[in-house]
This record gives sequence, C-alpha cells and structure tokens, in this order.
Amino acid sequence: MHRNADIAAIHAVIASMNLHHMRYFLQLAERLHFWQTAEQLGITQSSLSRYVQGLEQELGFPLLERRQRTVRLTAAGELLQTEWTRLLTELEAVQRHARQVSAGEVGSLRLGHVGSVAYAWLPRLLAGFTARYPLVQLELREIGAADSEAQLLTYQLDVGFWREPARNPALVSVPIFDEPLALAVPAAHPVRPDTFTSLAALRDERFILPSLSDEGAYAQHLRQMFEGYGYQPRRTITSDFGATILSLVAAGLGIAVLPMSYADSPTPGLRYLPLPHHSTVYLTWRRDERSVVVENLRAEATRLAAAQAAGPRQAV
Repeated sequence: MHRNADIAAIHAVIASMNLHHMRYFLQLAERLHFWQTAEQLGITQSSLSRYVQGLEQELGFPLLERRQRTVRLTAAGELLQTEWTRLLTELEAVQRHARQVSAGEVGSLRLGHVGSVAYAWLPRLLAGFTARYPLVQLELREIGAADSEAQLLTYQLDVGFWREPARNPALVSVPIFDEPLALAVPAAHPVRPDTFTSLAALRDERFILPSLSDEGAYAQHLRQMFEGYGYQPRRTITSDFGATILSLVAAGLGIAVLPMSYADSPTPGLRYLPLPHHSTVYLTWRRDERSVVVENLRAEATRLAAAQAAGPRQAV
C-alpha cells in the first residue's frame, strides 16, 4: 500500500473521530493486549474490539493481525501509530493553547498610564497580574490623558490608568483608587513639616505645575484648589511630566503639587509634605472590548484596589 495513500486515508478518518478514539488505538498499539488496554481505558474488552473493527472497516484495511494468543500491528497499523502519535501531540498542543487564549492566559496587552502610578501602584498591579498570567506579553506606555482616548479608540492601547475619566461614550472609566496630593520642595527649602501650615502661605513661591489651562479633570482640580486659597500660582516653568517636574524642583527652580505617589521616586534632594487634597485614578478601556486579557487585568486592578482600601491607609 502506498504511503501517501495510507496517510490520506488516515487523515480522512481523523475528521470523523475524536481524540478519545485516537488515544484508544494508540494505547492498544502500545500494549498489543486487548484485555489490559480495555482495563486501563475503563471500557470493556468487547467495546474495544468493536471500536477497532469499526475503525478497520472505515479505513478499508486491517490494522492488527490477530492470532490465537498474540496481537501485532500490520504495516498500515504501524504507520497509523506513528502518524497519530505525532498528530495527537500537535492537536493537544493546539487545544491547550486555545484553552489558554480563552482564559486570557496568553496574549498581549498594551497599557497606558500616567507617570505617577509607575512608582508604586503599577508595580504592585503587575506583580500580581504576571504571577497569575506569566505568558501574557505586556507593553507599557507613559502617556498623558490628553492623548489617551485617541490611542484607545484607534487600538494603539488596550487599557489605561489616568487621573480623569474618559469623555468619549465609546470608552468606559471607573475610579480605581484615590491618593493624597503632596507639596514637593527642595530638601533645603525653609518650608518643613513643623512649619508648614497650608498652601495659602505660599502665594509668593514659584510653582512648577502642569498646564492649568487644560480642560482635563486633573488640571481643573488644581485650579479649584488654588482658587480656594485665594490666588493663582506664579509659574515660570510648566510641564506635564512628573519626573521632569521633580528634577526641576530638586534643582531649586520652584516647588510643586503632585500626587503622593511621587514620594516613591528615586529623585534625590526632595521633601514631600502631605496636603488635605486628593486625586482619583481611573481605569479606562473600550466599551466594546472583548479581550479576556483586558478583563483579567481589570479584575486584578479591582482586587488590588479593594485590598488597599481594606488595609492601613497609605500613599500609593
């Protein structure tokens, strides 16, 4: 019998079979003993015999040579054993991978975030997420809220953490955690925890802040905060990047109001004084998102937020 013809027949039968049937034959081909194989498979010897006979009828050629006390594979049976062993390994690998994809255990995730969450919140989140889903490939992008919606809507990002909710109805935002704001000053600055009273006393200081003309929620929050103290901050430098602001403050070019997360920054020469104001971080994703990987990331973020809310209050 020609090898290619045999393989074609084998593949035709595979289409009408399930993996259990393939395993039945391979177990029998390995043991060459009907009773022992049937016992191992948890079926009767007669059922196994009927299955093999039906398989031979469907293929159109014998797979076993049955003698009074022995059973051996025909040449076609040996070919079937070789081919199905290989195919079964491949099929099981594909099935396993499909199961992982369905569970969100493999895949990729592009996550956007503001700079402040990179110092404490994001490492904690990804430590838990990667422990649960070590095969998911992560791509992180520090990006301002102004560009976040466009990148989500054009599928450049899958999910993100920003300090304001999305405005586009095609996106969903949920508050994930609150944290206090802090006054960041150079280490040599005369304002110290035992002398600091409130921002009202600092109207003559030079501030380094994000653009307060922005229409976003965070900029609006800062504007309202200073208005509550009766002045607009004097600014000579504006930056939307927290790490840049910290470097400038450390160089003595001004003071800043930032989320307390930046206290975990490695930038030296700074002192942080807590303020009686808070900022909210929102988790945002596409409303029609169907990725299980994104769903798993959201669940992990919710777990972390709940754990932090239940524990001692701390800056994150």
